[in-house]
Amino acid sequence: MATELIGVAGLTTQLALRQFERRLLSRFRTENVFNRWATKAKIDKRMGKSISFRKMEVIWPTGSAATWGAQASAGLNLLTEGTPPAFTNATWSQVLATVSQYGQASLISDLAEDQSIDDIVPEWTENYSESMRDCLDLVARDVLMAGSTVQFASTAGSRALIGSGMYLSLAELREAKRTLKTLNARPIRSEGGKFVVVTSPAAVFDLEGDTNITNVFTYGGGGVGAGANQLFDVTFKDLPLGFRLFESNLVRVFASAGLSGADVIGTLVLGEEAYGAIDLASAPPRIIRKERGSSGAIGDPLDQVASVGWKACYAAVRLQENAMVRLEHASSSKNAA
Repeated sequence: MATELIGVAGLTTQLALRQFERRLLSRFRTENVFNRWATKAKIDKRMGKSISFRKMEVIWPTGSAATWGAQASAGLNLLTEGTPPAFTNATWSQVLATVSQYGQASLISDLAEDQSIDDIVPEWTENYSESMRDCLDLVARDVLMAGSTVQFASTAGSRALIGSGMYLSLAELREAKRTLKTLNARPIRSEGGKFVVVTSPAAVFDLEGDTNITNVFTYGGGGVGAGANQLFDVTFKDLPLGFRLFESNLVRVFASAGLSGADVIGTLVLGEEAYGAIDLASAPPRIIRKERGSSGAIGDPLDQVASVGWKACYAAVRLQENAMVRLEHASSSKNAA
């Protein structure tokens, strides 16, 4: 006796339709962190596209920052009675930044908007807002990565010599902090007076295995037990000795740039006022939605096409080279041949 089976022979058409889950799945995107600590500024309307950040350089007692700490104080700036001192010329410096335009857009037909199973335009709008944040984050990242204060991990003297075992560690972060403090950089006040570390999940993996860090949480204050310390969290936030950790998949990786083709990760250690972010007061970053027919009689005579996109006028700029370190290293979970 033949049994009718759904999807087979005469019942093939009964599987032509399918049920759709109305709730859309989440989009997983990385954290946007690179604009978080920027000194924000806006260029006013009718003031062009560029902005100047200025400062008066430090006047040292000896007139030389390089030797001040090594000199004895006797005789420094000593006055002779009745005789004017040699006059000091102060130095001013400026950093210039010019904004550029960035953006993306999509055209959506009338039938696509009206007859799609899902309400697609709000999804496009939300997705573009996320893409805009990613884009501006990447622009800021690349500006920061071009900083002039560089530390190569372990004994490496250049990026090309970074290889296996030269990983991110508390010892490397301490060295970066020493550099920043020697250059008189200040930690970031909004982050609890700590220096900020921005790195990748691959580098965080190595930090999680650094006993100089884990022993602090295991044997230090706070005790051991669920909820008592960060060993029971998904990831570290505050590291020993004054660091606050942030991770992102947008952290720069120099693929196969190290020893024997090792990937090199560019971790940033940041202090106060290291960099700035600028936009235009007249054109802040925004999502732009155009309804069907808004292109007019020539562009869209039959009201067939709508559009959605984003536009931003933006610039990032390094303000204080002495307030940031680019720490280049390998990772055990990246190619470190």
